[in-house]
Amino acid sequence: MMHKTPKAIVFNKHGVGHMARVEHFPKPGETLRALEWKFGEDAGKGTNVAMVLGLLGVETAFVCKVGRDHEGELGVRWLQSVGVDVTHFQLDAALQTDVGLVITQTDGENVIIGSPAHACYSTLADVRQAIDDFEGAQYFLTGFEIDQELPLEACRYAKSKGMQTLLNPSPLVKIPAQTLEDVDYLFVNEIEAAQLAGMQSLGENWRAAMERILAQYKPKHVLMTLGATGCVIGSAGKISFCPSYRVNVVDTIGAGDGFMAAFTAGLSWGMDCVESADWANRYSAVVV
Repeated sequence: MMHKTPKAIVFNKHGVGHMARVEHFPKPGETLRALEWKFGEDAGKGTNVAMVLGLLGVETAFVCKVGRDHEGELGVRWLQSVGVDVTHFQLDAALQTDVGLVITQTDGENVIIGSPAHACYSTLADVRQAIDDFEGAQYFLTGFEIDQELPLEACRYAKSKGMQTLLNPSPLVKIPAQTLEDVDYLFVNEIEAAQLAGMQSLGENWRAAMERILAQYKPKHVLMTLGATGCVIGSAGKISFCPSYRVNVVDTIGAGDGFMAAFTAGLSWGMDCVESADWANRYSAVVV
C-alpha cells in the first residue's frame, strides 16, 4: 500500500496523562488538595514529539500499537488534529492503552507515575512495514519509553533505508551493552548523561560526560540538555554550547519532547546542528 511520504516517522509510546498541580509534593501519609487537575495534557513521548512536529508543519507519521479504548481513540484524534499520519497507529481491542499521573509543584518540578511495565505491543515487522510504506522519509525518531531493544533494531533498519535516526534513551532502565553507531542524534538529559557516562551525577562535568558517551557509544552526535543552563552538542572532535533562553518556569512537562521535535524541524528546514539546537532551546523555553 502506498501513502504520501512524510518527512519524519515517530516510533515511541502513546499514553494519556492525568496532570495534578500542587503547592508541594505530599509527604508520606499526607493528603493534599490539588490546585488544578487536568486530563490528557501529556500523551507519552511518542505522541508529544509527533504532535509538536505536526504543529511546526513537518509532515509526520506515527507508528504505535495501543488499545481500542478511549485513550487510544483520543490519540488518533489528537494526532489527526495536527495533520499527523495515523495509518500505522494501530488500535487493538485486546490491549489497554497506558495511562499516567504527573504531579507538578508550583516551582515547575514534577514527578511521574506510569502504567506497569509490559511487553512492547509493536513488533519489528510493524516498524519495518511503516518504514517501507513511507519510503523516502528523512528522519526516524524513537526512544526507550516503548521498549529498549526494539528501537535500536528499528534505528538500524531505518539507517539501512537512508534515514537519519534520532533516539531519546528514556527511561534508561539498563545501560545499553552495544554501541549506538546507528544513531545519528542521541538526546540525553543530565540524569541520562550521567548514567551513560558512569557518573554518580553530572554537576559541572558535562564535557567529560560528553566525551565518554561519544567514545564509548559512538553515536554521530549527542544532544545533552542541561535544564536552565542550556544544551551541549557533541560530535567527534567538536563540542558546542547553546545557552538557554531565560523564562519564568511554570511546568517542565514536555520540554524534552519539544526539544527533540523542534531540533528535527530545524534540520528539516535546512539549519545546521548548532542552529537547530538553539532553535530547540527557544522552543523548549516557550513550553516551560
